[in-house]
Amino acid sequence: MQKPDQDPQGIIIEGLKKRYGQGDTAVDALKGVHMRVAPGEVVGLIGPSGSGKSTLLKCLGAVIDPSAGRMTINGERIYDYGWLVDDLRALRRDRIGFVFQAPYLIPFLNVLDNVALPRMLAGERNEPAREQAMNLLHALDVQHRAQAMPSQLSGGEQQRVAIARGLVNRPPVVLADEPTAPLDSVRAMAVMRILQQMAREYHAAIIVVTHDEKIIPTFRRIYHIRDGITVEEAGEGRPLD
Repeated sequence: MQKPDQDPQGIIIEGLKKRYGQGDTAVDALKGVHMRVAPGEVVGLIGPSGSGKSTLLKCLGAVIDPSAGRMTINGERIYDYGWLVDDLRALRRDRIGFVFQAPYLIPFLNVLDNVALPRMLAGERNEPAREQAMNLLHALDVQHRAQAMPSQLSGGEQQRVAIARGLVNRPPVVLADEPTAPLDSVRAMAVMRILQQMAREYHAAIIVVTHDEKIIPTFRRIYHIRDGITVEEAGEGRPLD
């Protein structure tokens, strides 16, 4: 992977475009997105349905191919009008954490192994992987549920376990897609508090896609996306404590 000129950290997206289809039936889902998220920062991404939010996350998460533009993660250019990464699966596994609206926990694994699994898949031995997983469960105050099965957890506990799994490889980038949508106000604020704490402690750049009016005032910066274009504005940055 080649280095960008100034070796920037965090997430940098420059002129990102995504076109579906060809000719008269082509649809431009992203028309030139520009974003920057610093390490330790949690930024909101909001916009109406069909505005390009999910497409943007899928491009940044190396799930789909952009059509044009550049993307940089922690000083390494990963996309420059084409992928500069040989192994996209390893990129997603090691450098990008995902937190979804639904926890998607593996039902036949206990909590500890659900969280440890990404490190095991990355080649780490089972015991060190479980030790790191337990450290995160302690940080998220669900260590007492380590041996429980996902079906035995409350909704809030499942989401905290999902956050732990997304952070277990200490990725420099975390993409959270509607992580508070199924939660009440108290649990939603708890999730945002956890994401902000983890951003600071793990020096991760976090993007949260949301429609949730409860959490929008907590962001210091917000990107609005409409018709495939982003506009940045200052958020309220309301304290969570």
